[in-house]
Amino acid sequence: MKKSILIVEDIHSIREAIIDLLSTKYNVFGAEHFEEAAWYLSNEKIDLTITDIRLPGKSGIDVVKFIQKEYPSVLYALMTAYNINDYIRYAKDYQIWNIIPKYSFLDIHLIEVMVQKLLTNDIFGVEKYFGKDFEIFDKNISSEFEEAPENGIIYKQIRSDQDRSILCGKISKNLIQLGAPKAIQQVLEELTSNAMIRAPRTEEGNYKYQFEIPSHDMVVPLDNITLMPEDYFLVGYGATATTVFIVVRDQFGSLKKEEILHRLDRHISIDDSTGFPKGLEDSHGRGLYICREISDQLIFNIDSGKCTETIAMVNREGRTGFKSLSIYETD
Repeated sequence: MKKSILIVEDIHSIREAIIDLLSTKYNVFGAEHFEEAAWYLSNEKIDLTITDIRLPGKSGIDVVKFIQKEYPSVLYALMTAYNINDYIRYAKDYQIWNIIPKYSFLDIHLIEVMVQKLLTNDIFGVEKYFGKDFEIFDKNISSEFEEAPENGIIYKQIRSDQDRSILCGKISKNLIQLGAPKAIQQVLEELTSNAMIRAPRTEEGNYKYQFEIPSHDMVVPLDNITLMPEDYFLVGYGATATTVFIVVRDQFGSLKKEEILHRLDRHISIDDSTGFPKGLEDSHGRGLYICREISDQLIFNIDSGKCTETIAMVNREGRTGFKSLSIYETD
């Protein structure tokens, strides 16, 4: 049986474009405002609601609050033509994990992928964002660097801090040659460092890859720890005609979606008394914010206790505009 989707959007052309895109796979209904959306939710079996944030009368946030109260089994996501950073606080307060920009035709595909991931619970894999000719090179995974494939991804295994350091340098150089900004190395460093910190600790409570010096906000590699295969993680990298990307996938699944929103909110929200971000002096979270600022898209896929996959995408032809909020977790 086809899943049913409700699109709440007051601009007719945008609403119809999304309905046309999704109607080949799903039953899709359209509403112009809160009251019409409430009618559909009350009279149709809706599986997912995608609503614009700004509507005439009550807002898309009100639609989400109505769903949470009256129809808690219905999934929901937001879309907006405005800066999504302005709505991170609402996302944190109301547990909204996905907000998609709608400022260009390119974002229509992001909506299609978001719907697929939310309704199927099949959330992992960067290949979902690209065409059927996209190729995955993951046989005989090693730690030896190879150049990024065109229209595909290759994975490398991180088994030590030395592996991480060597691969990050070589991968970033390769991706810069393919059109990524020089700051892509910082994204690589941050995402792989975070994966190491999230790895299971030793029986003594120390990090297996490294240990922290909180007073200096830094980490130091450990040389006397033997890592087991269950402690390894993967870094993937590649390119298409329009995009270069990084994928970091661990076997730990310890990243919390609530933590992501908390850290982003701390570094986006301004403290009125100082004029600076509230999280400026936080010992954690800056890396996550910086990665999102450098990337055109930063996507989190989480299977709690089993796997975390973080995908960073950068457009090869320059910045594409506002960034989505994309956090997925399996049931």
